[in-house]
Amino acid sequence: MENFIIVFVIIFLIGAISFLKPSKKMKALSQLRMDAAKEGFKIGSSNQLRTKFKNWNPQVAIYQFKNLSDYKNLHYIKVENKLELYDPISIKYEKNFEIIDEQISKLPSSILEIIFYQSNIAIVWNEMLGTDELLKIKKAILKI
Repeated sequence: MENFIIVFVIIFLIGAISFLKPSKKMKALSQLRMDAAKEGFKIGSSNQLRTKFKNWNPQVAIYQFKNLSDYKNLHYIKVENKLELYDPISIKYEKNFEIIDEQISKLPSSILEIIFYQSNIAIVWNEMLGTDELLKIKKAILKI
């Protein structure tokens, strides 16, 4: 009986310790977020920002970085594998809309949604695609 209790306690301790060890997925995600921070990304968002995104869910993430482009107050959302203007619709009637739309269409398909604010750009994307994809996204956005 005493041996049973000792074995039970040891198994319990091993189980408790194994829950404290991060999984491979969590380690990769941690490394990605550290790399993203080094590249100037802010990870996460407020509830107010989350409500602006239509494609946000707990399986994807919102990353932000400084807006160095000429575009302000634009919101594009992925519809059928293509980023389409969501807001403001009035931009469609401006003479340079085709140029804007063409540049946005060249962004990586991993971007689910993008909002250009005055001071920053916020994107929704799947973090599990990794650091290389994030750097590809940043490079493409900086070309705009």
